Amino acid sequence: MASVTFRAQRFKPRALAKTFGDSPDDKGHTTRRLGKRQLFAEPVEVVVVPPSAGRVTRVVWSKEETIAMVPRVLAVVFLAAVVLAGDGVEWEMDEGVAILTEKNFDGFLEMHPTALIEFYAPWCGHCKKLGPEYEKAAKALADKSPAVPLAKVDTTIEAELGKRYDIKGYPTLKFWKDGTPTEYDGPREADGIIDWVAQRTDPNYKPEPEAVKTLTVENFDEFVAANELVLVEFYAPWCGHCKQLAPEFEKAAKKLLAQPKPIALGKVDATVERSLGDKFGVSGYPTLKILRNGKRFDYNGPRDAAGIVTYMMEQSKPAARKLDSVKDAQRMMSKDDVTIIGFFATDDSKLFENFADAAESTREEFTAVGYTLDPEVIKHFKAKINDVILFFPERYWSKSQPKTKIFNKPSTTQEEMLSFWRDNATPLVGHRTQANIKTRYSKFPLVVVYYSVDFSVQHREGTQYWRNKVLELAQPYMEKFRFAISDEEEFAKELEEVGLGDSGLEHNVLVFGYDGKKYPMDPKQYDGDFDENFPEFMKKISEAKIKAYVKSAPAPKDDKSPLRTLVGSTFAKVALDESKDVLVEFYAPWCGHCKAFEPKYKQLAAKLQAEQPNLILAKYDATANDAPENFNVEGFPTIYFAPSGKKETPIKYNGNRDLDDLTKFMKQHAVKSFQDAKNKKVDEKKADGKKADDKKADEKKPGEQKKKKSDEL
Repeated sequence: MASVTFRAQRFKPRALAKTFGDSPDDKGHTTRRLGKRQLFAEPVEVVVVPPSAGRVTRVVWSKEETIAMVPRVLAVVFLAAVVLAGDGVEWEMDEGVAILTEKNFDGFLEMHPTALIEFYAPWCGHCKKLGPEYEKAAKALADKSPAVPLAKVDTTIEAELGKRYDIKGYPTLKFWKDGTPTEYDGPREADGIIDWVAQRTDPNYKPEPEAVKTLTVENFDEFVAANELVLVEFYAPWCGHCKQLAPEFEKAAKKLLAQPKPIALGKVDATVERSLGDKFGVSGYPTLKILRNGKRFDYNGPRDAAGIVTYMMEQSKPAARKLDSVKDAQRMMSKDDVTIIGFFATDDSKLFENFADAAESTREEFTAVGYTLDPEVIKHFKAKINDVILFFPERYWSKSQPKTKIFNKPSTTQEEMLSFWRDNATPLVGHRTQANIKTRYSKFPLVVVYYSVDFSVQHREGTQYWRNKVLELAQPYMEKFRFAISDEEEFAKELEEVGLGDSGLEHNVLVFGYDGKKYPMDPKQYDGDFDENFPEFMKKISEAKIKAYVKSAPAPKDDKSPLRTLVGSTFAKVALDESKDVLVEFYAPWCGHCKAFEPKYKQLAAKLQAEQPNLILAKYDATANDAPENFNVEGFPTIYFAPSGKKETPIKYNGNRDLDDLTKFMKQHAVKSFQDAKNKKVDEKKADGKKADDKKADEKKPGEQKKKKSDEL
């Protein structure tokens, strides 16, 4: 049989059938046979194949066709091509899976509003594992009725598609139904994919109700009262981070509701339920709050489904463990952090309630917290009823470091108890790590000594030798400074940021000041032994004779453009020059708003360069350079105007980024620039005043003339 094949770019079998009077079969295949007389030596088959190969249209002429049918044959072929050609969307197939790019993605979905699409990376192990299963599912679903195509996008090449659909990991699968995408949360093997898609394409399919409860003012209190432990998300519909969190939050909710002791998750649209947002102090989105027996706590955990589940499962356990024996207490004792134990006669007192609440509110900060009501345990630790004792690990014991700190105040509040814990939980020279940097070591001024810190059995002796050396040399400054040791490898980036990454010293020292500045021990100045360097450095730092380190990107070699580029090392010289008024934009290279503003900002700088010689417009990368003193940068872009005489109190611009408004703002506050305009206004005001005075004088003259004539008479 001779065959002519057309690969359709847009497949409309029903439109073709309507043209020729046939209907597609149950698989969407359309077959047309014409004539009974001989035309060729063998039948001619015209096959119109759509890109998905899920449906095939065949137009067949038998041997009986005659030459008289040739015009009709050509017409059929032509019409088939016209009907099916569509708008030119094409894609390649790989084992039954459509390969999509930015060029054909929208066209594919227009033709196939119901489809499953995988976003992948070629190097991803999970993607490689999914590949064969996905291909099996694609071939099976192509033969289903209705057929559902499967496609894939290499997001390492099609980065814009990845951004459009906020792809954060690989593989990510999204299911489109009637043009609307949802997260695919089904199995990763062929049969599971087929069943999952089949369920959702079934006309009678109804999606499961959301596991996350939608909360309003009307049902919020009832929901919280009905659940011992609740996690609530306060969101805004337009918030990108909220959209990213939503599918993870829903997955976590399903898993947590399936636990033997279910944990409920809820969500509040804070743009609608404003009173709830105000009640919980919501100032940004998303904000997550834990409610335990009605009491609220901040959620400080991960934002992915697995992380949320793990975090909330831990939250379901009591923060303060009950210790029924001495062995229980000894097992709980931490080897590297403070252990807190409360000794009580009963667990129904107000003191115990405050203790338990303090433990709940500091779960991440204090991980070894327990209590006992057992007289034998109380006796073993030589404690008194209502004692709350902080036990330090053996590694920190010394003549100057007590083994315990005791708090005993039955009428105390939760806040007082927490203050005692936080003020006393840090050893005189403790081990500062990435895990405790935001809790134990967030108070300044803090002196950190960096070296190879390792408390394992093999290296403990060397680590302790130098820790004790710091403890000894730091004694004169204990009242003014806090001290810690940190591992130089764990904090390699921190050392690099202050120029100590390759100092050549065995021990590096960095002081974190009250003012947020950092004061490194300069290796060029302190190149001797630690025993000599450290005391000398501490003496000078206590006398405020050490300069703060300024993080700075390299200064531009040629900075003659109208828009100046400032860095940490050049900022003061340019921006704080009293002979100039200076406008500075603090930006981040990755910030979309900054990128959009830059062309306009350059345009304004070029315009004003010639007009205002005493005005400088500049930009400052706040991610590569330390924020200068008095210039508080909390978001990007942030714009400050530092006119002459007000360098220590720069004026923050809070208007929109319209050039006219920005110019008006500068004119309003300018001291050295825009003076011609100001003088002109003053002159105009004076001129207007003179005209008004002259007019008044003229109005008086007729009366004076009458009086003069009267006098003459």
